[in-house]
Amino acid sequence: MERPREASRTEVANASDEELLRLCGEGDRRGLEELVRRYQSQLFSFLYRLTGSYEDAEEATLEVFLRAWRTASGFQYRARVATWLYRIAVNIARDLYSRKKARPQEPWPEDEDVAASLAVGSAEEEALDALTRDETRRQLVAALDKLSASDRELLVMYYLQQMDYDEITEVTGLSYTVLKTRLARARQRLRRHIERAQAGTER
Repeated sequence: MERPREASRTEVANASDEELLRLCGEGDRRGLEELVRRYQSQLFSFLYRLTGSYEDAEEATLEVFLRAWRTASGFQYRARVATWLYRIAVNIARDLYSRKKARPQEPWPEDEDVAASLAVGSAEEEALDALTRDETRRQLVAALDKLSASDRELLVMYYLQQMDYDEITEVTGLSYTVLKTRLARARQRLRRHIERAQAGTER
């Protein structure tokens, strides 16, 4: 019986995400390697912002692709592959978040645009630019760290990853109305933490 022709390196590089995932489901590691090439950097950045730790982000990024490889054959193709990868990342970050206080954390990336990024693209009434304009990066990061995992996830996805509402609802499973409400409340809680830090009442 003649073996099926394997895709060339060029064909793999030009394949869609869905085609790459099908290769993974067939046990072809080239599909995984190309997915890693496409998404490793942005997933690491996302997970680093959620966990605040290089070590946790590296571990979590690796786990995202391992889970994708193991479960590729069962993917239903009802969502985009990228969305599915982010959904896996969020679930892993939640697990890590509950354990992260057990070891000292490294500082977040020295990104001068972090505070500004949190204020970009907000179409809602309480935009973060007024909140962050005079705040240092350290104050903002400290405030983010005091939020719940779910609040932090939403703020990072919307403001730092610049995902739109449709993408976030796909990743989280939240409806548009619930997402909008939770994002507004997360922003309010972030503001309160920063205001308390400014007043010297935050512990």
